[in-house]
Amino acid sequence: MPDSLEAYKIGASLIGGGAVGAIIAAVVTTYRNRIQPVGRRVEILPLLTSSFSGSVLKPGVTVSDGTSDYKFSNLYVADVQVVNRGNRDNPTFGFGMTLSTGDTAVHVEPYGLDRHHAASLATPVTPAKPSGTLDFVLKPFNRGDSYTLKVFIVAGGSQPGPITIGSSEPVRFTDMPTLSESIATAARGMSFNVLGIEVRFPR
Repeated sequence: MPDSLEAYKIGASLIGGGAVGAIIAAVVTTYRNRIQPVGRRVEILPLLTSSFSGSVLKPGVTVSDGTSDYKFSNLYVADVQVVNRGNRDNPTFGFGMTLSTGDTAVHVEPYGLDRHHAASLATPVTPAKPSGTLDFVLKPFNRGDSYTLKVFIVAGGSQPGPITIGSSEPVRFTDMPTLSESIATAARGMSFNVLGIEVRFPR
């Protein structure tokens, strides 16, 4: 009987260990195979807007492509950042931007990249050939990699509409707060004393 009891204990231990191992393996596999998150941040700032213009004074920005000059009176720049927040390293990553109807991009410039990272535009845009759709390829797009692109936009209306970002790859885009939103969030709940008067920002 003691031998049988010991055998039962060993068998239960092996079964329990195997079950726990199977559960852990399933959890790890699910984590690795989940749809990968890609962070996105879009902040649009005016360079020159139509609201600056008056009945007499009509300012504009003139740019040159080396051959011709182009003048814009409603020019904005969008800082677009994408970050690999997943657990996979990708040799390449393709995604696209679609501007709102009437808005067009006249120039795109990646910045903050080192010589080991490259962002390329499938069809270059210029002031002579603007476009409302932009397709990019990032090489590489490893875990934690971040790419920022300056997109110069001529607004079709008084200001640009939203920029839609998407990809045919198995990822999901998650919004990241802009700098102004981060500052506003950090300021909530802060307080300081001015001449004996406490000033507090509500949460």
